[in-house]
Amino acid sequence: MGLAAPAHAQGLDAASASNGTQTLQAVTVVGSVDELQSLDFYAPNSSAVIDRQAIETQGARKLDQALQYQAGILSEPFGGDNKVEWFKIRGFDASTMLDGTPTTPNGFFVWKPEIFGVESVEVLKGPNALVFGASEAGGVVNLITKRPHKKESLQLNAEVGTRDRRGISADYNGLANEDGSVYYRIVAQTRREDGMQRGTDMKSHYLAPSVSIDFSDRTTLTLLGSIQREDGHPTNGFLPAYGTIIKTPYGRIDRRTHVGEPDADKLDRTQINAGWLFSHTFANDWTFTQNYKFSHLDLDQLNVFAWSSDGNRELLRGYSFTDGKTKTHYIDNRISGHLRLGESVEILPTFGIDYLKSDTSGRNNGFGYVPNLDMFAPVHGQPFTVDGTPYDLDSKQLGIYASAQLRLGANWNFNAGLRHDRVKNDGRVNNADASYDESKNSVNVGAMYIGDNGISPYVSYSESFKPVAGADGYGKAYRPYEGQQTEVGVKLQPAWLDGTITLAYFDVEEKNALVSDASNIQTQTGKRTNKGVELEGDFNLAPNTALKLSYTHNHSRQDVTDTQTIRTPLLPKHQASLWVSHRLELPNSQGLTLAAGARYNGSTEDERYYPGERIDSYTLLDFMARYQIDRAWAVQLNARNLTDKKYVSGCDFYCYYGNERTVDVQLQYQWQ
Repeated sequence: MGLAAPAHAQGLDAASASNGTQTLQAVTVVGSVDELQSLDFYAPNSSAVIDRQAIETQGARKLDQALQYQAGILSEPFGGDNKVEWFKIRGFDASTMLDGTPTTPNGFFVWKPEIFGVESVEVLKGPNALVFGASEAGGVVNLITKRPHKKESLQLNAEVGTRDRRGISADYNGLANEDGSVYYRIVAQTRREDGMQRGTDMKSHYLAPSVSIDFSDRTTLTLLGSIQREDGHPTNGFLPAYGTIIKTPYGRIDRRTHVGEPDADKLDRTQINAGWLFSHTFANDWTFTQNYKFSHLDLDQLNVFAWSSDGNRELLRGYSFTDGKTKTHYIDNRISGHLRLGESVEILPTFGIDYLKSDTSGRNNGFGYVPNLDMFAPVHGQPFTVDGTPYDLDSKQLGIYASAQLRLGANWNFNAGLRHDRVKNDGRVNNADASYDESKNSVNVGAMYIGDNGISPYVSYSESFKPVAGADGYGKAYRPYEGQQTEVGVKLQPAWLDGTITLAYFDVEEKNALVSDASNIQTQTGKRTNKGVELEGDFNLAPNTALKLSYTHNHSRQDVTDTQTIRTPLLPKHQASLWVSHRLELPNSQGLTLAAGARYNGSTEDERYYPGERIDSYTLLDFMARYQIDRAWAVQLNARNLTDKKYVSGCDFYCYYGNERTVDVQLQYQWQ
């Protein structure tokens, strides 16, 4: 591990044609979003790739923690949660994909990825329907899982930490035959850990076998599978403002107080994935790929939470209940090529068609009554009845898309994409009709001038849409939420800097949000906006010293009625982070790496429910030390929220305490 190398251009061939111009490089990684929306540093968009080394170095336990040092991302806005991932990009929810496959959350039926099984994380910021049709306005986070490679290797880990964290994991890559045309990988982990609230805990087990077959130097098939099992008592961080940001005569609610029901709360989740990644090059510059995945989610979950108070000592409580299954089939067929039109014009076109079918069935209750609880002297165990109504959804989506990356001469780079989707949903949720049938066209364009001095300005425009089930208060069927983003920026990679710097201005708007009119009837006349600035740098200060910094300014507003617009809750106007690492070369060892990080979130306010109640800003410190004992053995310590700062991460009707200090020690054996 050690230092993370600064981000350089990924898709440029530095030693290209005899005229010295840079050429686009056609790289086919099935399940990556790179072909549709280039992740190259010199692409006219904002994106990031977080590799395995960065995930491990920062001691990320979950996906939302792995995103914490990225500009424009608000991670864990609802505090620490052991049952699901929470993050927003540029002020909006974002969609999560696994190897280019959408995880299609339906209400409480949410897929939770295992971060140990992830090789890298691809982040596309802002609306982007081109990658996969119906998606959130915040962007797309695509997880590339660990896959076989043509080299024998083994990694073993044992870890212990605060909150009784214990775990072991293994990652083995092997060759199945002498010529190396068949190779495989087995990734496994088992772990248990208590949650921040007393009486909460989670056990997790993960197994992911995969095998790759090279039928020739042009044809490769990779079979992927995984099974993940989680069971335990979920954290429930929902709290009222009274007792968190609003003082009481009795003090404030302890952040470790379990406001749920330890003997009733449960989470039992099984996730199964199976599919293949196929690639065939049928001409020198043309490749056909197919990505198929079947996923099965089985969830049984009960959460008791506090939704308000009596203004004195008692919490008013409710429960949410979900019990059912989701089965999803997804297939994507794609053709990508590389065209050279003379010495100065290159085009990377991509054409494809994908199809998704997802069926969810079970029982659900979003809110049921639970007896009150004394927030300062809780006594659990009062009986309550749990029931649910049928939850049945049948979703389909068919998409046809085309995109192209274009390079003109040595200095101009363009991206363009067009996609058409037909999405259909049939079923009922809580005895209400949840059907919709929509067609939508989406575009994505961008242009960049690559300066010879390392200064490269760019501009881009992109769109997204998300279907909404049901009808408004006047009986009109809901229209999809529609996201639009305009971005202007400059990327710097001058000769004197060993790394990169990006400065971007973004303007994101999501239309058709639900608001209440003068008759208190909800209609789709509202919108949410965020206009902001991002600054991100990733470079080496010295041969053994690296620095990563980010800053984000948000000016985010949302309509809550047809006459009232407020500052978006949870989202701070200012965010910043800094991560510095230094490697010490010690006698008779492979070295000692020390790193420290700081994460700053500015103050926020819930102007709708608690106007005038400011939620204070906070700064969290992280630390990492890794000692390489010899070529095979290493020990690493990670501390997050090093000073154990007590803070409220934000309020949006509910209020949430931020995560407490965690300390992990990991012993690692690696052979290759």
